[in-house]
Amino acid sequence: MKKVLLLLGTAAASLAYSQGMLVINNYSKYDYHGFMIAGNSSVGCYPRVANEAEIVVPADSHIGNGHELVYKDYLNQFYSLYPTTNWVVYLNPNTPTIMPWDDINLSPGGTISNTTRWYFTKFYTTLPGTNTSNPEFQANLGLPNPCSPNPLTYFATASGDNSAEIFVISGITYLQLY
Repeated sequence: MKKVLLLLGTAAASLAYSQGMLVINNYSKYDYHGFMIAGNSSVGCYPRVANEAEIVVPADSHIGNGHELVYKDYLNQFYSLYPTTNWVVYLNPNTPTIMPWDDINLSPGGTISNTTRWYFTKFYTTLPGTNTSNPEFQANLGLPNPCSPNPLTYFATASGDNSAEIFVISGITYLQLY
């Protein structure tokens, strides 16, 4: 009986910290350029995973027109509209490892996938299809956790023309730009 309870408790803990899906809806008139970070918020903040090269989600790319970014997990995200070829994985603060999208260590149900959740973005925006930056619309947003206790979850530009928010609903992390 103790073994069954231990197994059920371990399975529940794995689900509680499993990576979850990531959705980026860019309703703004600017291209999103950024990095998404997933991490373990319960055991020393590691492992931590981030995209190696910036993700670009074009202006007006959202669930309403079917052009949103959707990452089901590290491995299967490669079949999304905006795939990431490599992930930077930190098992500790000093040693990053570059892992390709299909590395077995990033597989669904694996240790890294089961112990990390999407929680942070660092982004800037550009005029559509260009490298012309919009310095007013850039931010670092994150979800509260022990590794990042007081992050911004909402950002609005000084002009009030644009905003962004990060939140979780039913295990899905959403980043929305307006």
